[in-house]
Amino acid sequence: MKTLTLELLRHGPPHNQLLSPLTQYLALCENHAAVTVNVPFEHNQFLHRLRALGYEFGEESRQFQIRDTARVLGDLLGEIPGLIAELNRYSREDGDDGDDAAQNRITHLRLILSASELALLPFELALAPGGFPGAGQHLLLQADQPLCLIREVRRVTKWRSSWPTRPRILFAAAAPRGMAPVPLESHLLAFRALIEPWVGHHENEDERREQIAKHLVVLPEASAQSLGEACADGSFTHVHLLAHGVQYRDDFDVRFGLALHDSGDPYGEPDIVDGERLSTIIRADKVSPTRDNVHPAVVTLASCNSGNVGSVAGAGASVAHALHQSGVPMVVASQFPFSFPGSTIMVEVLYGGLLWGDDPRMTLNNLRRRLHAQMPDTHDWVGVTAYASLLPGFERELTDIRIDQTMRAIDVAMNYADRSTAKLSDRGRGRVAQAALPDQDELQVALDKIETAKRRLEALFEEGGAEHSRLHGLLASTEKRRGEVYFFLSKNAQAAAADYRLESKKSLLNARHSYWQAFLANRSNSWGVVQYLSLDLVLRNATVEGIEGEVPDTGESNDPAALWSLAHVLSLNDLTSAEGPQFEWALGNLVELYMLGLFIPEALAGKGAGREAELTDRATARARELVSHAGANSFEVYSTRRQILRYLEWYQQMSAIGQITNAAEQVFNALPEAYQPAWAS
Repeated sequence: MKTLTLELLRHGPPHNQLLSPLTQYLALCENHAAVTVNVPFEHNQFLHRLRALGYEFGEESRQFQIRDTARVLGDLLGEIPGLIAELNRYSREDGDDGDDAAQNRITHLRLILSASELALLPFELALAPGGFPGAGQHLLLQADQPLCLIREVRRVTKWRSSWPTRPRILFAAAAPRGMAPVPLESHLLAFRALIEPWVGHHENEDERREQIAKHLVVLPEASAQSLGEACADGSFTHVHLLAHGVQYRDDFDVRFGLALHDSGDPYGEPDIVDGERLSTIIRADKVSPTRDNVHPAVVTLASCNSGNVGSVAGAGASVAHALHQSGVPMVVASQFPFSFPGSTIMVEVLYGGLLWGDDPRMTLNNLRRRLHAQMPDTHDWVGVTAYASLLPGFERELTDIRIDQTMRAIDVAMNYADRSTAKLSDRGRGRVAQAALPDQDELQVALDKIETAKRRLEALFEEGGAEHSRLHGLLASTEKRRGEVYFFLSKNAQAAAADYRLESKKSLLNARHSYWQAFLANRSNSWGVVQYLSLDLVLRNATVEGIEGEVPDTGESNDPAALWSLAHVLSLNDLTSAEGPQFEWALGNLVELYMLGLFIPEALAGKGAGREAELTDRATARARELVSHAGANSFEVYSTRRQILRYLEWYQQMSAIGQITNAAEQVFNALPEAYQPAWAS
């Protein structure tokens, strides 16, 4: 993403200066010459505009001020030649890149403001002036050169930590006595839907609460004390505050704060918390000589006027400004009254991107566009104000985070499917003690989780530049699990059984192809060949109606003996040259290869019972070696055991692979069940 910096400066302290056409500001844009600009407003005149934008003077006055203020602010930006030049240059460069660069076309406009009176101006409302791409349209909504405007403060130190890889949200809400209720339920339902991809399987209410608490904690009657205590352990990466914004007088200044519950009396008068105090509460770290100073990476304020500066006469700032200045890397708030539906949309769009590791600047751009499209009777989209200070190279972190979050969603989906489908077999019922057989709803939940993870994986491929071998492997594993769930769905549903079996076969064919692509992307990965051989064997020997039949060749090698020998050599080579997990995965590959060798005459010399016994002994010996080397409680042992179980419970029901059953039983018994996956940790 391209970044463009615009800074507006003036002499003197940040406060105690009123807006005036006589005041000169210095505009600095990249390496262009500095220019002087003047704001065409008297202070009282602009405060009147703000009252209209605050819904105080009726709809006609509001609409007029939206149009007129947008035009005036657009003209102000149009007086900065460097800004016009830079935006046009970026627009031309994007046009030369072709459609493949569409997702990178958005430009991050860093607006650095230190003067309090300039923070009053809703630059987010400005029209694109003449000479800008999309001239005459709203600057942040035009599509010719998409922009995301984010405010910064010069005095804020750059954040030194990495972007959070495992989000955990604190959702605090407050509606003290005498104030209207807040849309707590709507926000909670939105959050619950958003964290669903990472919520693991649960058998009862206690397990459900435990799974959810790994990702979301709710304070329904938040006070300064309860909020501080919750934030003090440093485990929350995101804090979302849903409260009323309240105007109050501080000495001779008018300020805005958040109305929280009183710590001593939750049903008493509201406790009005200003930005400076709120920043202390949110960053109330436990004092420890061995603990780093941890604070949330993102704070979102779903409250009216939380981005409003109020008076500029005395020292102070908006709630959002104060939080950002205290060191919170990113703060999203509203500088105007915010509608209840708009605040719910903010949760859905903003956290819908943040939790998956999407670029927050692109997510903010999407949020403004959606608010503009869905809330035509408000100007919620203008009110969205973001303060952020992001390190260079920030985008590189996000790529890894997106992959990691997708992997976690896949792991949860697969373990959910494991717990559901395991109940359908005798072994499964033994592994999930006293569990009822799953109904269609439970299997459908597993399938929905898999489908969500699959869509995210496919989106990662579209971004390009990612680890394609790793992604192909994840996609193949996801498709394989999808095929398993559809197979068991077909056993429970008579009416749709044929359709489910067809979907199961499609998924297995897609998984087989993706495993081959994983190997081609990194030809040292023998596991891709092993899994390709496994699925090819199952599909070509399928006996279940709807899955049996012609297995199309899609350009991959179809010589099982050659592929077996290739994977065998690569795995043996890893045993002599690799260490750690790569060594252990090589052992797992050999376990399965010797089992598959029972179907491949060329796998080992000799015929008959002697050859079968030799292959079975080798597979069992490698399984015991894996347990000895990796440990009974390792993920490598768990994953290998889970794969062997498929031959005994799923593949055996679907295909004529009886030769493998005896070997699979012996290998399965050699692999202890000790590891418990941390589904949503």
